[in-house]
Amino acid sequence: MTTAPEKVDAHPSKRFFVSMLTRDIELKDAILDLLDNCVDGIERQLHAEDAKEKPYSGFWAKITANKDKFEIWDNCGGIPIDIAKKSAFKMGRDDPDRDAGLHTVGMYGIGMKRALFKMGKKSRVESRPKNEENAFIVEINPEWLESNEWELELNHTRNEILSEYGTRILIEELHDNIAFQFDENSSDFQDDLIKTIKQFYALIIDKGFKVTLNGIPINGAPITLLTNLQSTSSPIDPFIFKAKIDEVDINLAVGFRRRLASESELDEEAKNPRTSDEAGWTIICNDRAVLYCDKSQVTGWGRATVPRYHTQFISIGGVVEFRSNKLMNLPLNTTKRGLDTSSKAYLSVFDYMTEGMKIFTDFTNKWKGREEETSSFFEGAVSKKPREILSTFEDSKFSSIRKIEGAKKYTPQLPVPEEKNPLRRIVFTRPSEDIKTLAIALFEDSKVKPTDVGQRCFDLKLQEVASKRESK
Repeated sequence: MTTAPEKVDAHPSKRFFVSMLTRDIELKDAILDLLDNCVDGIERQLHAEDAKEKPYSGFWAKITANKDKFEIWDNCGGIPIDIAKKSAFKMGRDDPDRDAGLHTVGMYGIGMKRALFKMGKKSRVESRPKNEENAFIVEINPEWLESNEWELELNHTRNEILSEYGTRILIEELHDNIAFQFDENSSDFQDDLIKTIKQFYALIIDKGFKVTLNGIPINGAPITLLTNLQSTSSPIDPFIFKAKIDEVDINLAVGFRRRLASESELDEEAKNPRTSDEAGWTIICNDRAVLYCDKSQVTGWGRATVPRYHTQFISIGGVVEFRSNKLMNLPLNTTKRGLDTSSKAYLSVFDYMTEGMKIFTDFTNKWKGREEETSSFFEGAVSKKPREILSTFEDSKFSSIRKIEGAKKYTPQLPVPEEKNPLRRIVFTRPSEDIKTLAIALFEDSKVKPTDVGQRCFDLKLQEVASKRESK
């Protein structure tokens, strides 16, 4: 005799779910997720690619963070009622095509909830959606977090709750570790957050979006390269690659962002690294920077024939911009703050990143020790944003690439030094005491660098040989 099957409870534990959802995300990333939602709201209003240079102009997000509360308020169009009811507060997205056709980065539908739970026990979301009759409020309190209930109440309210179409999120009863980080007297977190927003939102801010933290405006970090504007006044130009791969538009530019550094600059950089902060690769997906000025093997440094990053390469910078309305085809990992290096789009462009980079590392190496001679090459070059360079570059300068349909590249022809009397490096070792003896004899200082001692010995001997020749 068989019995009827019984039901087994397979519902997730809310406490466990919330704990696991927030454990592996940094506070900065949680806040960036909320900013991403603001920009996604703008995209829903633009609908199609806006031809304006600054499509985000007029939109803003104001962040307030202190030991008592976190608040982010924007005028980016609000959360549509239908989305609020069906998915905005759901733990994960079951409608992956909801934003089809838009250049967003929200793939998994957990960003806002993860940020709310990460920061505090009590949250309030107020939204005034554009083209809707009423604004609404959704609250999450400690009692809801402790219960087994998954539904939340959405209360309609007056539109006047917000002065513009947008959303305001307030988080209170902050977790102790979050309150500590937001307390400017206890932590440097706010300065670090400003730096992160400057870097990861550099392009979005440049396109007109305004972000403030506790009333302080945040300016985007610089992303520029030198170009001769297609004139003959300077040979300096970036390497450029353009393609559409796996429904992703790819624009790559790598080159010099400044003149070559002198030996004295490199010595100073070794003691106090600052200039290197703006060297390396910046990777952008749908206007958000995923990596900013990266100098690791992920972006090709130390791979194949490209040397590892060294301060002598502080003049080199590159940008790759990926843009697509097929979010899963973008080279984003699940945090949206790192690369999926196995994606087809990234694998396809990687070889051109290293090809372009090698042009400028080779130039730097060939002119090493003769940096002053290169100054004239840079005199006619001007600093421009990569998208300005790409938009004005003549098609006739590009060459097609056979293995990628529709792809093309431009390879600059940089000057090569004449080998009239090429420099050669002399390297040898001698006992420390012997070096000190010579240092005292030559410089009256035992602490002179061994390099200077060796060079002085060479120069003196060369002068002696030259004098003997002249006397004959």
